[in-house]
Amino acid sequence: MFRKVSPVRHAWSSLRAGFVAIALFSMALNILALAAPLYMLQVYDRVLTSQNMDTLIALTLLLGGVLVVTGLLDWIRQRMLNRLGARFELKVGIPVLNAAMRGKVHGDRSAGDNTVEDVNGFRDFVSGSALLAFFDAPWIPVYICVLYLLHPYLGHLGLAGAIVLTVLALINNARSHDTMTEAAEARRRSDTLYRAGEANAEIVHAMGMRGDLALRWHDLQVEAHQLKTRVNDRLSTFSVFSKTIRAALQSGILGLGGALAISGESTAGVMIAATIVLGRALAPIDQLIGQWRSFLAASGSYAKLRKLVHAYPADQKRLQLPKPQVSVSVAIQRAGPPAAQTATLSDIRMNLQAGDAVAVIGPSASGKTTLAKMIAGVWTPQRGSIRLDGNPTAKWDPEELGANIGYLPQEIALFDGTVRENIARFAANIDDALVLEAALAADVHDLVSSLPDGYETRIGNGYFLSGGQRQRIALARALYGNPFLLVLDEPNSDLDSTGEAALQKAVRTTQERGGVVVMMTHRPSSLQVVDKVLVLNQGVQTAFGARDEVLRDMKRNVLPVSRQKRNEISEDTQERAVQ
Repeated sequence: MFRKVSPVRHAWSSLRAGFVAIALFSMALNILALAAPLYMLQVYDRVLTSQNMDTLIALTLLLGGVLVVTGLLDWIRQRMLNRLGARFELKVGIPVLNAAMRGKVHGDRSAGDNTVEDVNGFRDFVSGSALLAFFDAPWIPVYICVLYLLHPYLGHLGLAGAIVLTVLALINNARSHDTMTEAAEARRRSDTLYRAGEANAEIVHAMGMRGDLALRWHDLQVEAHQLKTRVNDRLSTFSVFSKTIRAALQSGILGLGGALAISGESTAGVMIAATIVLGRALAPIDQLIGQWRSFLAASGSYAKLRKLVHAYPADQKRLQLPKPQVSVSVAIQRAGPPAAQTATLSDIRMNLQAGDAVAVIGPSASGKTTLAKMIAGVWTPQRGSIRLDGNPTAKWDPEELGANIGYLPQEIALFDGTVRENIARFAANIDDALVLEAALAADVHDLVSSLPDGYETRIGNGYFLSGGQRQRIALARALYGNPFLLVLDEPNSDLDSTGEAALQKAVRTTQERGGVVVMMTHRPSSLQVVDKVLVLNQGVQTAFGARDEVLRDMKRNVLPVSRQKRNEISEDTQERAVQ
């Protein structure tokens, strides 16, 4: 069966051609690196014995040319790595962001946490010098062979040193990997709490939570630092140990070469050349041990990115359905938030036709917001369906479905950009006529025009807007493109009388053009602009129908209960008086 390749793996695979080129550059660099020991060999064994200045000048010029070429190749190799890191980030960015947003929609609160840091960290690893050690490591056997060519004893010493340092690197990985993962998780919890406190600073300040929250964050910081310190101690111990062994090997091969020269089995040139070759052979291993921290971090980041996109894969392209124009039907047997263990909605049925407007009313925690998200296509019922013109919303392509739905949630979120871009839902090609039409429909045109730069005023991280202003601009965003279905969740919570009038105008305008409006509300004034009412109580539909009939039945049911309570109170009072 065909299995789709992970976007993260695909992004990594797209760098393959670049890595092949870097491998070829590394091959040339490692071959040219033999020029230095050969130069020393010739100087000690040929030039000094012949006292030939011309030979020395020629060898020096030749070595100078090789060094220039080596520097140029190394410069190109590093620039290629920089571009490969950028290519990975650009290729993986959109899939990872989409996966993170899908995870949040599915109720995974931790989905996407530190995702940007993971992408940036892996990009830095690809672009950095640590990765070059992996391209230089395959040439270690070549340098060991060169040592054997110089003298078998020198080869034995070099091979033994390479094996010892390799074993140290493996032990380093085994000892550090799990603790590094625990430290990263502790850091994630600490950063999550920090961002939550920063984002809700006003609530924290108003409720006197700042000191306790800071202490809680400090405790998480201490835990993260303890784990990180443990990892750093282990890594630094192995790094110092490996450097000490490498220095001992450098001195040992120099002494061994000197002994062989004294015994006549080699020359002084061989002694110097062997020292340089051994240093070149051990350098990648030493570099890997020194950079093991970045390798572990990059490995963890890559694994988390792959896990994220695997858990929340991209939506498959679906058949393009015609724009809805006729009806909205709700048939829910069981529904609730994706992460909830129990259902919060059950037994809800509602059929709406073009031009209908329904108000969903009920006490707090009755399921109004959950129903709004179900109808808007944010969540999908576990049992049941929401249909537009008979087509279940779960079968629609999410982007196409979103174009037919206007959604105004309780918590208003405007993004960093201009008012024009926010109203247009950050469309790639903004239709200014539709932006103006939406602003007029929401009666927010005059408000936007009064801003410093009008529709080009930057908000989000720019110009500060009041709650009511944000809600009215968000209403215009919901109306952008004249969606067939308009879902409003407590749309007048922050509105004054002017905003309330604008909301009622928007509802009537949507009805007149043949749209459907579903409005969750507590305010009696909102009932003036609807023709139907649905009553929720503890997630169950208790009434649905024409507005006047439902309200009349509710009043009829409430009044007898009120009279009965008054009679009970009166009788109780009389009994107490008698006593």
